[in-house]
Amino acid sequence: MNHLLNPLQAEIIACLRRIQMAITVGAGYIILETDAQEVVKAIRSSCYDDSTLGHLFHEAKALLALNFIQFECVFVARECNRAAHELAVRGSLCNEGEEVVSIHLPQSMDVIVAKDLLASYQ
Repeated sequence: MNHLLNPLQAEIIACLRRIQMAITVGAGYIILETDAQEVVKAIRSSCYDDSTLGHLFHEAKALLALNFIQFECVFVARECNRAAHELAVRGSLCNEGEEVVSIHLPQSMDVIVAKDLLASYQ
């Protein structure tokens, strides 16, 4: 992403993209995980509504409320979120504008997900 104000803007834009992907596949329930506590706070409350990024938080909350039977936004420590970061790295290698949707994850992701699950129980 180019011309960002701050890392929080990048995180909320990434969340919006994940929400839109879940809408596209017809999910009825979503648990939006992020390692940015400010995003969780902004989605769960109105404290960021008047900020420079307020319109993005408003859009996320509206999409969640209108498109899902139930949704949750939760903080997950980066140590427990390695799979998401690994997928983001792989996604960053794609050509801009190219949509890549894969039903199957690379086998290496199994190990990363298992490690994430172990870390979340410690």
